[in-house]
Amino acid sequence: MENLALEIVNGKRVTKEEALKLFDFELEEIFFAATKIRRKYKGNKVKICSIINAKSGQCSEDCKFCTQSAFNKTDVKVYSLADTEKIKEFSIKALENVGCFGIVSSGNSLNDAEIEKLCKMFKKHKKVSHLGVSIGKISDEIFLKLKEAGIKKMHHNLETSENFYPNICSTHNYQERVDTIKRAKKFGFEICSGGLFGMGESLKDRIDLAFTLKELDSNSVPMNFLMPLKGTALEHLSAMPPVEILKTIAVFRIILQTPDIMICGGREVNLRDLQSWIFQAGANGMMTGGYLTTIGRDITYDKQMIKDLGLEIEF
Repeated sequence: MENLALEIVNGKRVTKEEALKLFDFELEEIFFAATKIRRKYKGNKVKICSIINAKSGQCSEDCKFCTQSAFNKTDVKVYSLADTEKIKEFSIKALENVGCFGIVSSGNSLNDAEIEKLCKMFKKHKKVSHLGVSIGKISDEIFLKLKEAGIKKMHHNLETSENFYPNICSTHNYQERVDTIKRAKKFGFEICSGGLFGMGESLKDRIDLAFTLKELDSNSVPMNFLMPLKGTALEHLSAMPPVEILKTIAVFRIILQTPDIMICGGREVNLRDLQSWIFQAGANGMMTGGYLTTIGRDITYDKQMIKDLGLEIEF
């Protein structure tokens, strides 16, 4: 593994077959390679992001993992697009402590009136360059409006491999998600796209996802880990063991090498006392504060963890 790590740092690109074999290594061995690569491309810097659930519940898509899907029977809060002044105030406060703030909405897309409301807010926001949006499927016309309003970052998760995707969603297909990312790239947006792990996918599915994200040149890769929640179609599954999570993070760093790897949903619940190990596994960022419908960890603790590790927060 030490030789492989040095080869990768010097430019070697692993194949899918080689990447799959990485899961057979001991954790400390795979940590060695992942840390070498992280330090080469990211140095000592750690990125922190946070989000607001700007529109919640009653989503028309049938994603089996999602508490906001109308097809799942959960007690998630349901509300229309939040007042833009509230979103703006929330983002300004958050950006005092984090480098990027995401505005996320439920549903396949936003309507014209909702887009107009957001764009008016973006044009008045002093830190619009630090904002990103996750608003589902987007037309070329809306891409242009968002760009004119100053938005530079677009979030759109692939969730899993193309092969496994039909097992978690049937109301839209994988190619639609890929096409949205490609069009966002065409319009010059930075792309934040990753996945959710622990949904029953194979190790090969994870490898396939990593290679797809590499091909799409995702600038940032959020990695989420399933919390099987009551009322969802995946509530019967078991959470991923911490060592498997850490190995998956490390394999993604070894495959992808240059993008930001952000550890997001499920971090606190699934990794527990091993949360700080994400950086040895190759991650260089994380989401803090809270997620769409679940509570995260207070940023004070995350900032202290980063400081204790001798790492530096990047704004």
